[in-house]
Amino acid sequence: MIELAVTIGLVFSLISYEIFGLAAGGIVVPGYISLQLSQPDRLLGTIIVSLVTFVLIKLISSYTFLYGRRQMVLSLLIGCLLANASRYFLSIDLTSSTIQLQAVGWVIPGLIAHWFAKQGIFRTICVLLITSVLVRLIVIILFNGELFPA
Repeated sequence: MIELAVTIGLVFSLISYEIFGLAAGGIVVPGYISLQLSQPDRLLGTIIVSLVTFVLIKLISSYTFLYGRRQMVLSLLIGCLLANASRYFLSIDLTSSTIQLQAVGWVIPGLIAHWFAKQGIFRTICVLLITSVLVRLIVIILFNGELFPA
């Protein structure tokens, strides 16, 4: 099911970029995000880590020449470090449940942050959510209504 979601996500990423000129936060991102749509705390954690990565990239770019491949690699590196840190520091234990604001994957927040810088935060989040929901819908249809495992 994971492979199918990522493959369909690749197709929707390509379609959204070719038709609308908007990337869904990276070509593999919609597939992975669609797997987490039932866990809003992880989605929120991914967006938080991506935003912090984006802000750090903006701060660093005000002191250095940061564009193109350098910006992409630094976004991935910072996103990876912050995603790993989120696994340890963004877990909130409540009396009834635990809120885990950990990011999805290691590369996903860096890819999203890179596209935040290229096309804007609002556009990236909108296209990402639309494509992720479409991916999840198609996978549910293909598996005869069976939902993703939680």
